[in-house]
This record gives sequence, C-alpha cells and structure tokens, in this order.
Amino acid sequence: MNKVTWLAGIATGAAVLLAVRAGSIEVDPNSFQGRTEAAIKEFREAVQLEPDLGHGAALFAACAACHQADGSGSADGTTPVIAGQHVSVLVKQMVDFRHDRRWHARMREAAKQHELAGAQDILDVASYAAGLRRPPPREGGTGDGKSLHEGQIVYYRECAACHGRLGEGDLRTLRPRLAGQHYLYLLKQLYDTAALTRPGMDEQHVNRISGLSDAERAGVADYLSRVTPELTSVP
Repeated sequence: MNKVTWLAGIATGAAVLLAVRAGSIEVDPNSFQGRTEAAIKEFREAVQLEPDLGHGAALFAACAACHQADGSGSADGTTPVIAGQHVSVLVKQMVDFRHDRRWHARMREAAKQHELAGAQDILDVASYAAGLRRPPPREGGTGDGKSLHEGQIVYYRECAACHGRLGEGDLRTLRPRLAGQHYLYLLKQLYDTAALTRPGMDEQHVNRISGLSDAERAGVADYLSRVTPELTSVP
C-alpha cells in the first residue's frame, strides 16, 4: 500500500476515528479528550509514512503468540482474526489501546511495549498483518445457525450501509472488515457495545446494537462469521 492510497481518505478517516479536532484547545493529557488528541496525533503520523513490511514481520512475531503466525486468532472468542484486516483499522485499534481509549489488559500492554516505539512501528506491524491472507471460517468459529437467517436480515437492515453487504468494511472510513471474524468475538463486541463497555463507539452505533434482541445479535455474529475471504457466505 502506498502513501497516495493512505492519504486519499485521511481527512474523513481521522474525523470518523475519534470525532475530536486535534490541537483545538489545551486539555489535560490524562483526560479522555487529552488521550483522544494524542491518539489522533499518532494515527496521523503513522498514516503519512511508508510501511516497511520486513520490519513489520519481525514485530509481528510478538503478536503471533496470541493472534497466531497467520493472524487467524482463536475460535474461543478471546483473540480476533487480524489477517486481512484493513491497515487503517489496525492502526486505529493500536493507538486506541496505547492511549487508553480501548480496554484490554493484555492488548494494552502489548501495544505499549518497547518494540512499538512509535508511529513507524505501528504502521509496519499493521501493514504486515493486513497483508496476511484472511483465513476461511474454521470449525468452532461460527454460531449454531439457529438465528442465521434472521441475523442476515438484521445485518442488511442495520449494518450493511457502513460495513458493506458482506462485511468487507472500508479502508478510508476506518470501517473494520467483519467478514470471517470469529463468532464469539463478534458476539462479545456486540454485547460490550450495548453495555457501554466498548469505548470509541458513536451514539448511533450503540443505540442500534442496544435495540437488538439476543437472538438478533447472535444471528448477526453468526452470519458474519460465515462469510469467506472470497466474500461468499457458507452454510
């Protein structure tokens, strides 16, 4: 991926990223707004650089302990698939963890470790992960199918306008690729968002997810977990 591709949507992406204009006022760097502005700054620094995939591969060795060498994560829902995720999304998540805008003790520590000294390292490892082949749905990574049809309908109605009809996401607007993500991981994110324990979600997003029934959430997660890297749905 070259710099031109990155910069084409950076103005929109930064606004969607954190919804706060950096440098507008003086704020306490330890406050939520202060952490937000620091995250915006690091994100913008990263996306204006050229990635070094060789360096990214070396850095990814530490990530592989949880995410696996192929970026496939774990079907038990504790570790997501990151292979083939949009590089802009991966950079955003790492800066969010680094600046306490997203909470997960192990990931927070990993994102702040000395191997990721700054924006270049973040971009390098994110670009390497983005370049890994998205794995197909694997045994244990999908739901039970009971609410699959209902979930597909709900997804088309509530989610597809932003995330794409097949969960492909969008690089420029930082919409994550949801296709082929583990069912239990997706389900946890839906419940965490509704419970307001997944920060960084806009009010409209929270309201939509909060309005879904348990069966609808399970169905949406099940549908997305079954979409293959070729963007076809498997039974």
